Amino acid sequence: MRRDQIEDDGVLTLFDMEPQASGEPGGAGQPTPLMTGIDICRTEDGLAAIKKPSTELVIWQRDFPKRFQDWLDRLDAATLPDFRILVEPRDLRRAIDPLLDACDMPACDMRDLLVEDIDDLVRRFAETARSESVDLRLQRVDHDACWKFHCDNVEARLLTTYRGPTTEWVQMVHADRALAEQQDYEGPLERLGLHDVALFKGSCAGPNSGIVHRSPPIAGTGQTRLLLCLNQHSVSSPDPWTEI
Repeated sequence: MRRDQIEDDGVLTLFDMEPQASGEPGGAGQPTPLMTGIDICRTEDGLAAIKKPSTELVIWQRDFPKRFQDWLDRLDAATLPDFRILVEPRDLRRAIDPLLDACDMPACDMRDLLVEDIDDLVRRFAETARSESVDLRLQRVDHDACWKFHCDNVEARLLTTYRGPTTEWVQMVHADRALAEQQDYEGPLERLGLHDVALFKGSCAGPNSGIVHRSPPIAGTGQTRLLLCLNQHSVSSPDPWTEI
């Protein structure tokens, strides 16, 4: 078995080929764990690949200016935002600016860059998920939140980490083992890059859908994450945002 790559419109798709027969180099009839149904893209347009039936996860690999990361890492963790809102994309900036003010996040060009990025991701997610409103969580995390391996009980979810350790996930061939062993799991583990945008299918997307993942255990390390999570409107969403 080998890993083949196809690049089309900025999207790199990794998929499994037929297994080698026993006795061939690297074969012995044993399939090599590969990334099946995972798309890697270089631009935000590539996130639309999640609409393909065969795709379970799209990762947009991207970089932010170093000065943005330096600014965010220097902030007192107490000033990092921690809120959840249900908002229409057109209202995003008006909705979150007062919330950032409330947590004393300094108003500056780097904060503007953060807001601009969240605004872009909310619009892109709403378009891709065909959702008029978006359930947005911008979380300050300094404990072992969602540390268990799991599949999200949603159709689709977007995650990106702005600060601290990033989301961990396993290839589908290792999913059952990770779910069964949990903290004892010592198999192959993937990690998103800082600022990478991951668009996951959840278990509600269809039979056998859902990428197994978890938040990295960080309790007691002194680290604080800043995580953005976007979901479609659901019964568990807060009331829609309205301007006061």
